[in-house]
Amino acid sequence: MEELLYNSCMEQKRDNLVFVLDDDIKFGYAEWPAGDYPLHYHDHFEFELVTSGKGRQVFNGEEFELKKNDIFLLRPIDYHQIISEGISFSHIKVKPSILPGWIIQKLHSFKNPIVFHLTDKQYDKFYFLFKMINDEIENKDHDKSLDIRIALVEMIFTLFIRLDKNNTSLYDDSVSAKVIYFLQKNNRFTQKVSLDEIAEYVGYSKFYTSTIFHKQYGITIQDFIINQRIEYAKKLIIETDLSITEIVIESGFESTSNFYSKFIKYVGCSPLKFRKNHKQVK
Repeated sequence: MEELLYNSCMEQKRDNLVFVLDDDIKFGYAEWPAGDYPLHYHDHFEFELVTSGKGRQVFNGEEFELKKNDIFLLRPIDYHQIISEGISFSHIKVKPSILPGWIIQKLHSFKNPIVFHLTDKQYDKFYFLFKMINDEIENKDHDKSLDIRIALVEMIFTLFIRLDKNNTSLYDDSVSAKVIYFLQKNNRFTQKVSLDEIAEYVGYSKFYTSTIFHKQYGITIQDFIINQRIEYAKKLIIETDLSITEIVIESGFESTSNFYSKFIKYVGCSPLKFRKNHKQVK
């Protein structure tokens, strides 16, 4: 699994302005043009609207072309890689915690590739909504307009779902969607959680739950939990001054030694080197 993850120790600074709203909604506009990105994944849903240029996206092992007017979705479990040919994006990142359950379940029912080529009219509509979210996030009175931003986000997701034409998965998508929702809601993955608890929430046996999840995403539920803890730890390392010991506790690892071994395996360097490298990049 480690070969699938983005080696964050090699991260480079991008001229990419990102606005953050309560760590739940992020808006970015990237006119790099975007460089290549190694294989990695996120802990959030992410829309990418191609504004210019072209490139290729490797999405869960499947490669497809990208060009202007394309919009695609990345889910919290999707491994992806960008191969750029001068491509530029406008993008929105959204934590699953603010989305209704029906949207999450539908998004996890999509097959690869989750990419649509928009008409000019559709492109203008999505770009307008992206810009409205940006304007709301920049609004100095943004705390008073949280409902507006969430409504705009839900509108974008709903319009995106409407683009789908019989794009259904081979698997029981409600199982994987419920697993991911259960683990990500309120950072449940940072706590001790058993497969029995997960299966009880999903409503199936733990064997069926784990089998469907593995068939759909190619990793075990335990691997997913570890991935989520590592991503959360990386966030704490970058964005806080917490000690490594405190981060071990916050991210849900059993011990400091276990954390160090998993972090080095998945990220490619020690937590201290990761923090040092990130500060140098900034």
